[in-house]
Amino acid sequence: MLLFTPEQQAAVNAARAGFNASQTALASQVVALIGNAAPIPLDAWRRVDTRGAMIQRDVLQVFNRLSAANSTPVGVGDIVSFYPQISDSGEVHVSMDGRSEGKADQANVKYAGTPVPVFDSYARMGWRQMEVIRKGGGLIDTETIANHQRKVAEKLEDVALNGLSSIAVNGNTIYGLRTFPQRNTATHGLTLASSTGAQWLAAFASLLNQLIGDNAYGRATVFLNYGDWLYASINEFVAGYPKTILQRLQEIQQIAEIVPCSKIPANELIGVANLATGDWGTMLSAMPLTTRPKARANPEDDYVFGVLAMAAPQLRSDYDGRSQIAHATAS
Repeated sequence: MLLFTPEQQAAVNAARAGFNASQTALASQVVALIGNAAPIPLDAWRRVDTRGAMIQRDVLQVFNRLSAANSTPVGVGDIVSFYPQISDSGEVHVSMDGRSEGKADQANVKYAGTPVPVFDSYARMGWRQMEVIRKGGGLIDTETIANHQRKVAEKLEDVALNGLSSIAVNGNTIYGLRTFPQRNTATHGLTLASSTGAQWLAAFASLLNQLIGDNAYGRATVFLNYGDWLYASINEFVAGYPKTILQRLQEIQQIAEIVPCSKIPANELIGVANLATGDWGTMLSAMPLTTRPKARANPEDDYVFGVLAMAAPQLRSDYDGRSQIAHATAS
């Protein structure tokens, strides 16, 4: 998952400390039975953050893998993040006397951008509900907040796969692994959960050849549907063969890893070459998934906890449209 920069950590901590300070000041004005003003203790925030981390590990199979490979912090004011696409340029002069003609060549540069949207969802609790929890010696209801953490996490995973076409800034939009226009595409014509080992091998070979065709020669990470992965992990490559389909596929030297993902549709394979180098792109991060309290002005106001994330995948291609991503489907 995305890591917090020192600035992002400071922003979250300041929001939580400011809330507690405001509640302490408000509490001095509260008359019994007409409301309350309770600061949120550190232990409660630890429980909220721990629950959020557990949800992200469960939901974000694709998003987390991309983020771990390459992420780029951006500012909250960076509505669109751009990267350069640079054309091939220059030539090599060969001589025996070392005299160079001194020719220079300027590369052509164009920029492609990715918007960085805000994802948020708010959990609400009444002041009396909070007072009942306090009276019983309990802590804030982390499961209520967890519902909203899961909603935001599921949206992040969806965007990593399918992009977000509803967001467009000056023609720049957010693409996912399944929608990136410059990705390599292929069809294998198979229902993977009932295919033979040889058919699986042919589908993987087709996917890898698509990457090689775009000069993506590095080892590939392959994402696939969880049910298809399970089928490959429990069925023999051929009858009597001492290895499963999955074990045989993992022997392909160009395969770095095979990652099962619950949100990828059945019968689809997505390959990303050179994941560790970042040539495929990066995960833009203005704020990892976090939970903050919303200010309360009156003792009868609801307690509102906002789950927020500002992130987007920036999938990249070179000046000539070559990319490190391949996508194979049944049809």
